[in-house]
Amino acid sequence: MSAVVRSRILKVALALTVVMAPIRAVQGQEPLVSATTYVRYPSLTPVTAVVVNIGQFGTATYSAVETALKAPNWTCASPDFYKVAVVDKSLRVVRSLKIRAVNLPDRDKSGRPLTRCDGLGHPAVIDLILGSQVSTTDQIQVFIYADKQQTKQLFASDGKLSFTATSFPTFTATPQAAPGESLNNGATRDVGQLNVAFADQNLFGEDLVDIYAKSTDLFSTDAEDAKSAFGVTGGFQRGLFSRWYSPYHLEQTIQGNQMATNLSTATTLGFNTLPPWHWTASGLNNGVIDAPLPFEPAIAVQYVHRFEQLVTKKTPLLSENDFTVNPALSWSNISFPFVCKLFNHRKTTAEAPGTPAPVCLGAQLDLGLWYLPLDLTASKSERVDGYGDASILIPLSDFGFASTALSYVTKGDPMKFQLRITYADSVNAANNYARTRQWTFGIEALK
Repeated sequence: MSAVVRSRILKVALALTVVMAPIRAVQGQEPLVSATTYVRYPSLTPVTAVVVNIGQFGTATYSAVETALKAPNWTCASPDFYKVAVVDKSLRVVRSLKIRAVNLPDRDKSGRPLTRCDGLGHPAVIDLILGSQVSTTDQIQVFIYADKQQTKQLFASDGKLSFTATSFPTFTATPQAAPGESLNNGATRDVGQLNVAFADQNLFGEDLVDIYAKSTDLFSTDAEDAKSAFGVTGGFQRGLFSRWYSPYHLEQTIQGNQMATNLSTATTLGFNTLPPWHWTASGLNNGVIDAPLPFEPAIAVQYVHRFEQLVTKKTPLLSENDFTVNPALSWSNISFPFVCKLFNHRKTTAEAPGTPAPVCLGAQLDLGLWYLPLDLTASKSERVDGYGDASILIPLSDFGFASTALSYVTKGDPMKFQLRITYADSVNAANNYARTRQWTFGIEALK
């Protein structure tokens, strides 16, 4: 082979190397900006943030930070050098969003939180924590500047970022039919019901403690409906221990039935936790059962002052000033992997590492009781009312007809929907602990 031929082959190889290397780099890149929501512990304050990927070599954000480091007094931990805005389709700024703080979630080699973006302190990502509310329809654009006056722009995103969850207060109103509903007078009747819920998870934007307000109501077409209730609650919550999930809350509730013939106010101090994961990991993650989180026990003590009481055969007269203890346990996201193998619902195909196991059958469980030591039953014993509900969850993808027969419900994708079958034995504390039992079923979207 001549020297000329060898030289040409070498040039072609080098050219291919230069062309292919950027392609491989782009394929492996994480998004430069992304949206996230999470709850900060131990303050339990909800956080809405834009995540900026600045640690991947060769990207526009990495280059922007490297350039900014040459500017005097520039620091990646200051909100002054960033801008987050809601934009329209032409990238015109509709409104600017306040950046409350910049969080550097990574740690240095000694395990200490990072405080800068140069040298050993160059994090992979930074969180721009927003102090303004955003909705799921907002289109977000992110900017990086070299100066606090924001005249020297170093980076601008494409303006297509959006959040999947809103930070605005939430309100829902859900109508439903309730055949054979129990009434306060002992009869049963088919009624219509409206479930109304409101929540503002962080009223004042505090960082040390979460102050919230919420309301959960059920209104019926029949005022005698034993399930009718309203409850307006305000309170605060915070983690008790910084290294162990252990939130406590103190809240005040005004509650009653829809006609206010039962009306009371309740002051509640509660505590809930999760067992340490290493205690339950092997028992809850195997071929029989798979639960990403263990069950969550909770306990609350409550002082109740009753203004009005509706006395019926099912709800006797209770103490005007009462004291209750309410232990409870909830367990969600339980699945049973053996069902997929037992009924061969899934084809055994190779899946990428880290892909979640298929779910063919799931369950959800809520149990609790009300202990009222100041109220006596007919047999003169202290009153105890247990309650609970159990749900069976079946993905619609288990049914071959779901994509066609239920195409309007599933929007052509049964993997995103499930059938819920629930039996509930309920005790309505807002209606003098009236008890109802009911089977329900429905199709719901997977979150």
